[in-house]
Amino acid sequence: MNVSEAKINIGEVKTLREQLAQSIRDSIIDGRIPPGERLTEEEIARQLGVSRTPVREAFFQLVSEGFAEVEPRRGVVVKEISLRDAEETYELKGVLEGLAARLAADRCTPAMIERLTAVNDELYRLAKSGSADLREALRLNSEFHSLINDACDNRKLARQITALRHQTLRYNYVFLSAAARLTRSADEHRAIIAALAARDADETERLLRLHNDAALATLRSRMLSHPSPTSPSRSPL
Repeated sequence: MNVSEAKINIGEVKTLREQLAQSIRDSIIDGRIPPGERLTEEEIARQLGVSRTPVREAFFQLVSEGFAEVEPRRGVVVKEISLRDAEETYELKGVLEGLAARLAADRCTPAMIERLTAVNDELYRLAKSGSADLREALRLNSEFHSLINDACDNRKLARQITALRHQTLRYNYVFLSAAARLTRSADEHRAIIAALAARDADETERLLRLHNDAALATLRSRMLSHPSPTSPSRSPL
């Protein structure tokens, strides 16, 4: 095998690892694989029809993102969610996203404002439908915040935020399951869009941090009243 062929193969393995990590991550987020569940390379490789090597690499990625952890004598298990973990993650995420929003206010374009508005309108539509597709709500919410983070034009900052947002996906699934919270989130997004359009850096940062704090407050309330917020039901990946 020559060097160019090796590079192509490595790229293909990385792509497969990402696909596997996303599949397992989705199953963890919506509760199909519950907290504390042991992840086995052999079983998941069999379910998904792949070799064990990319599955092992996907496990490493999920551990680095905080979705799984390695336990002595058990191996890789789905990490338990906890209020303390949520609070620590959201507190850090709020500071970094606030900074990204401040930077984005000076760099956003009319096209970005238009796209943010379109994404948020879809969130409103889901909230008003009465039977919101939570996976679609998560996707739209992630796109909204990714647009702002990308606009900050600071790659190191954006990477840190992306890692933290991955860790909050499981918690987002908890609080976005309430239609009222989904509507409120879209309302808060609308205010952020207005501040961005006005290029008001102070207000954009303030609103983004308030948005983060409101999400944490809702999550805290739901986790305290429902100690096991994710569904333990199990189905194939």
